[in-house]
Amino acid sequence: MSDTQTALTARTDAMLRELATVYDVSVHITIEVGRLRLRVRDLIRLAPGSIIELKKPAGEPFDICVNGIQVARGEVINVEQSSGVRIVDIPKSGGSTS
Repeated sequence: MSDTQTALTARTDAMLRELATVYDVSVHITIEVGRLRLRVRDLIRLAPGSIIELKKPAGEPFDICVNGIQVARGEVINVEQSSGVRIVDIPKSGGSTS
């Protein structure tokens, strides 16, 4: 391991120890498929089988938000009998990956 890698590992370990006091704090995570505006008249017409078309192209990663702030992007995967999300991108700094 290089000196740079050793220094980064030590720094990361120190940061993780500093965060130990908040490890058990709950956060609200949402996986955002897309957003759109509907008129109330269109909303009340929705029924089982209705399709809501999103502007986002199919196959594009979903936004992953923590407490309403986008922190990553991911793709849907199957995990045994459930669905999951694989992280595909995390921005280097805070804010949107777009």
